[in-house]
Amino acid sequence: MNIRFFTKTCQKWMSVAFASVLILSSHIAHAEQKVTVENGYIRATIPGTDVSSAYMVISNHSMKNKKLIGASSDISSRIEIHEHQMSDGMMKMRQLDAIEINMHDTVTLQPSGLHLMIFELTEPLNAGDNVALNLHFEDGERLAITLPVESIKRKSEKAHQHNHH
Repeated sequence: MNIRFFTKTCQKWMSVAFASVLILSSHIAHAEQKVTVENGYIRATIPGTDVSSAYMVISNHSMKNKKLIGASSDISSRIEIHEHQMSDGMMKMRQLDAIEINMHDTVTLQPSGLHLMIFELTEPLNAGDNVALNLHFEDGERLAITLPVESIKRKSEKAHQHNHH
């Protein structure tokens, strides 16, 4: 066997292997930070109130657990994580410090469950508006999202229609 041919072939395969490792490492590093939000919306405010709530599906596509510890927005100085729970036959709402989102798992923020409470709104929220929010995670990551504002009536009509299809 020709030594020169063998050396060039090995160098070629080593280059391909090295490039593959770099590409794979890049994808893994990107996946570590991959949190997505889908089906999100904020409820339109009821006239005379300065409170609303936000709902969404948060998916953690990374290789480690993530902990949502809060949110912020220009529309409010106070956004809290809340949960509705049945206690002694009554629905009660309580504030949570965080929501754990396990790796490769999804958490749903929805009415009568986990959700974000938005207090002290700077202005009323009307159906058709869009609101920018930042989700804050324990590891320092922040995820900028924009959610549409939907009327309570419109959202319940969509859910009702969806159940019949």
